Amino acid sequence: MDLSLDGKVALVTGAASGLARAVTTTLAAEGARVAGADLNEAGVKSVMEELSGGRGYRLDVSQRDSWSELVRTVRADLGEIDILCNIAGPAPASPSGHLDTDDDEWHRQIDGHLTGVFLGCQSVLPQMIERRYGKIINMCSFTAHGVSANIPGYDAAFGGILAYTKDLARFAAPYNVNVNCVSPGNIETPMTQGWMSEPGAYERVRERTLIGRVGQPDDVANWVVFLASDRAQHAVGIEINVSGGQLIA
Repeated sequence: MDLSLDGKVALVTGAASGLARAVTTTLAAEGARVAGADLNEAGVKSVMEELSGGRGYRLDVSQRDSWSELVRTVRADLGEIDILCNIAGPAPASPSGHLDTDDDEWHRQIDGHLTGVFLGCQSVLPQMIERRYGKIINMCSFTAHGVSANIPGYDAAFGGILAYTKDLARFAAPYNVNVNCVSPGNIETPMTQGWMSEPGAYERVRERTLIGRVGQPDDVANWVVFLASDRAQHAVGIEINVSGGQLIA
């Protein structure tokens, strides 16, 4: 399907690896000019050098000043931002339970996921409103629905992203800005490889995935890029669950 993204400028956070890297590759294949941002500046620049017209930038999603500098630079380098994909965020620490999660881990998850999405949207949305055009896709998770255990900060952050996405979508829709989110299940990425490599873990994930296989980054990226296109222009405030059935297993 031709998604007609030729010439569109897309900003993707977390683009040095994993789901965001797959999103940048798919966006570029559809003709978009992609700005990839990540705290790992060397890593994201290396990834973006592989894409025609891609640019890599450093970003700390939890810091407003970092967002302001990034948006200014991307607009100067590539032009106005048509698409924002908020994907960056830290992996949870090993499950520690609701009574043992410390303040540092709680704030690391809230700041790295929920605050990062809030600051990203607030930084990019004004120029989208002015132009009466924009697509914002926030990365959520099936954990927003309370299906995981003993990672309260991680779950709470995604629950917040889901609610915030719907609230922002209501505000932005009259300006012809579509705000939606994608919620993956357990996807095989560098973030999950550690615990998935533990004895029996990969097979347990596969067994809980109704479609019979563990999800791959492209399974998620395809949905993100579809929502970034005008093919999805009537999608407002929706959550697309990409878990292979894990949410209903």
